[in-house]
Amino acid sequence: MPHEMSRRDLMVGPLTWMGAWGGAVALGLALPRPAAASSARFLRAAADGDRDAVRYLLESDPGLLYARDARGRTAFALALLGHHRAVGELLRERGYPPDLHESALALDWERFETLGGESPGKVNADHPVGGPAMVAAALGGAGVSIWRVYALGGRPNEVGASGRSAVLAALRHPDLGTAELTAASLLSNGAEAAATPVEGETPLHIAARRGSADLVEMLVRKGARVEARDGEGLTALELASRGGHATVADLLARHATIPRDHSTSRRAYHADGSRYRAPDLSYHSVLVTGGVVGAAHNDLEATRRSVERYPELTHSVATTTEGAVEGCAHLGRREIVDFLLEHGAPYSLPTAIMRGDVAWARRLLAEDPLRIHERGPHDFALLWYPAIGGGLLDLAELLLDAGCEVERQHVLGTTALHFAAMRGQAELAELLLDRGADAHRVGRKFDPAGQTPIDLAVARGHDAVAELLGSRG
Repeated sequence: MPHEMSRRDLMVGPLTWMGAWGGAVALGLALPRPAAASSARFLRAAADGDRDAVRYLLESDPGLLYARDARGRTAFALALLGHHRAVGELLRERGYPPDLHESALALDWERFETLGGESPGKVNADHPVGGPAMVAAALGGAGVSIWRVYALGGRPNEVGASGRSAVLAALRHPDLGTAELTAASLLSNGAEAAATPVEGETPLHIAARRGSADLVEMLVRKGARVEARDGEGLTALELASRGGHATVADLLARHATIPRDHSTSRRAYHADGSRYRAPDLSYHSVLVTGGVVGAAHNDLEATRRSVERYPELTHSVATTTEGAVEGCAHLGRREIVDFLLEHGAPYSLPTAIMRGDVAWARRLLAEDPLRIHERGPHDFALLWYPAIGGGLLDLAELLLDAGCEVERQHVLGTTALHFAAMRGQAELAELLLDRGADAHRVGRKFDPAGQTPIDLAVARGHDAVAELLGSRG
C-alpha cells in the first residue's frame, strides 16, 4: 500500500549525508527519484546483506535510502526480513527513520511505542513488510517481547494481504529457539493454532518439519488439525518422519492421548453462583480496557479508581484474551481478585484454585470433568495455581486426583514443580515429586536459555528445596 513520510520522520536520525541533497531533505523539499537500475541494485544488496555494497551505493546516491521495491518495501525492511541487522544498523546510521511496522520488525520497542502512541490505530493496519505490526514483530523474532504489540492493541489473528498470520510468521524465523518462544507467546495469548495455511503449510506442518516437540504438542492441544495436508499432500506426521524427528513423529502418532485445552469455566459464573453476564464494553477503546487489565495485575488503587468511575470496566479484557480478574489471579494478588469479584467479575476454576476455594473448585469440576485441562491467561497451567496461591496442598491434591498430570501441565517445559521450587514451597514440591514431577526438566518460562526446578531453587536461595530436589532427582 502507498507509504508516506512526514517531515518529522525525514528529520529523525543523524544527517550523515549533509550537503545540498541532505539540506533539501531536512527542509522537506522534493527530490529527484533514484534511477530504477540503481534502486534495484541497492535493494538487492540490502536483501542479500551486502553491507559494503549498500554503503557504496548510498555514497553514490543518498536518495536510495528511501527506494522501494514493487511491493513497497524499503531497503531497511528487506535487510531485516533477511535477518541482516548490520545492514539495518547502517541504514539507521545514514538517517533512515523506520515507521511503526518497521520498528516492530527491528524490535526497536522505544521507537515502536513512540510511534504507536502518536498513531494508535495503525498497529493493526496492513504493511508491505508482510502484514500488521504483530506479524512484523513475529518476523523479527520478538520472543516474549511481543507483548509490546499487544499493549498497543495489537490483535494476534489479524492478517494482511499476504494472508500470513503472526504464528506462521514466527515459526519461519531461522533460529528455532526464537521461533518457538515467539510462537508460544502468541499461542498463549489468543493466537489461533489452526491458522489459515500459506504456501501450503499450517503452523503444525512447520513445527513438525523443524522438529519442535514443544510447539507440536502445544499446537495439538490448542486445536490444530493433525490430519491437514500441505501443498505436497503430506501431513505433519509424514513431515516429521521424513525429517527424522522421532519424538515429534511419536507425539503426532498418538495425538489422541494429548489432552485438548478446555475453557468452559472461564466466563461461566459470578462469584455468587449466578450465570455470568458481561456488559457491552464496545464504547471503551482497547487501550482503555487493556490498561485496566494491566493495572489489575499489581495496582489495587488504580484498579479501584477505574472501576468506581466506570463499573463496567470490572469486565475488561485485553487483546491477549486476559480478563482483569485473571491478571491479578495469576500473580496471586488476592486482594485485587476479591475486589473485582465483589464487583461482578467472572469466577473461573484457575481463580478459585489460587484463592484456595475447595468448594467452588469441586463444583466446577463436578459440573464438567474436562475442566481439569483448563488453562488460565497466558496459557498458565491449572496445576500452577496451588503454587501461585502460596503452596496449597489440598488444592494440588484435588487436581492431581482429578486427573492433572504434572509433566503434561507445562508450557515450554515449565511445570508446577518449577513454580514450587522458585517459591521455596518444600511440601508442595515433595507432593509433586511423589506424583511424577521431574526435578531436572528444563523449562523456558522464566529464562529463554532454560532452567530446571533445581536451578530455580538455588537461584532464589531455597536451600532446603534444592536439597530435596537433588535427593529425589
